[in-house]
Amino acid sequence: MRMNNGGRMAFSGFQLTPVVKSLLIANVAVFFLQQVLPNKLDQWGQYNTYLAVNQFQIWRFFTYMFLHGSVSHILFNMLGLWMFGTQIEALWGQRTFLLYYFVCGIGGSLLYGLFALLGIGGGSMVGASGAIFGLLLAYGMTYPDNRIYLMGILPIKAKYMVVLYGMMELLSIPKGTGVAHLAHLGGLLAGFIFIQITIPGLSKQMFKGNSLGSYWKGAQAKRRMKVVRPEKSSFSESEKAQSKPHSQGSTDQKRIDSILDKISKEGLQSLSDEEQELLRRAGRK
Repeated sequence: MRMNNGGRMAFSGFQLTPVVKSLLIANVAVFFLQQVLPNKLDQWGQYNTYLAVNQFQIWRFFTYMFLHGSVSHILFNMLGLWMFGTQIEALWGQRTFLLYYFVCGIGGSLLYGLFALLGIGGGSMVGASGAIFGLLLAYGMTYPDNRIYLMGILPIKAKYMVVLYGMMELLSIPKGTGVAHLAHLGGLLAGFIFIQITIPGLSKQMFKGNSLGSYWKGAQAKRRMKVVRPEKSSFSESEKAQSKPHSQGSTDQKRIDSILDKISKEGLQSLSDEEQELLRRAGRK
């Protein structure tokens, strides 16, 4: 779902981006196998601090993300993956989105494990909730004024939803509810650090209402694209003079179309210096 120009909620249908679709299929498939092979996958893949740290079974830091404890557990997480993940992946590109998803999930297990070593919390843990909380953060920071319906009834701005859920998780830690609240907070923290490193100014814009997708794209372009001075252009003046305008324009257009397709799939960071220069030259025409 997204915010249209009139400030109302608009739904983008059931269209799925490639990585989100793959993650949905993987999670559902693993959950099905959990029912066919009860306890087998859980014993091998669930997060357990003793096994992950003391026994060096490091795969548990991320395999737990694909395991779920109940139908309601996986439904809630997959709904969050679809709601927030599709728009974030479309904006960031597949590589960055997938990296962010795993960073948040692993961040959840790291924070959970750290506190377990300190004697707070502990036990085994499953679920993609850490990564989903990271997606909620990314959505709230990128589209702060979009409205999300809390419990399907109460509309609340995304930026306030992030704060609300963060506070709820903090307040729930001492209660020992059986939910891995520390993993949720770990996902939020890891996501925040990732965004701070990637787009430092985005967090400052969150409560100003202007940190939408255009801000992300602009900041990404400024951070990743090198400024090329005219005299250092890879295209010499003699080469430009010798080229035929019509033929060159047709060739450039095909290359631009190819570059735009690449951006939609992999994000701006995937472009080479030559591709970046071609886009800049096309933008100046």
